[in-house]
Amino acid sequence: MRINRTFSIPVELVHELRKKHNQSETVTRALRKYLDNDQKTYAYDFDTRSLCIALKAKDDIDDSLRTLLLQFLTK
Repeated sequence: MRINRTFSIPVELVHELRKKHNQSETVTRALRKYLDNDQKTYAYDFDTRSLCIALKAKDDIDDSLRTLLLQFLTK
């Protein structure tokens, strides 16, 4: 179930939020992240390039995957 709420936020955030496809889902994810007591980090919080950089730096990936990631990152 969902409920409509009204909150006051800075106008800069309003302009950024308008660029998002699903504004309600964006706000919901942000609030869940903020309210999460464990302060978990999720993969969907990062852009693809950042994830590839993090994967490339890991020790437990094989050379073929590292090469593929490097090719992606140099584009």
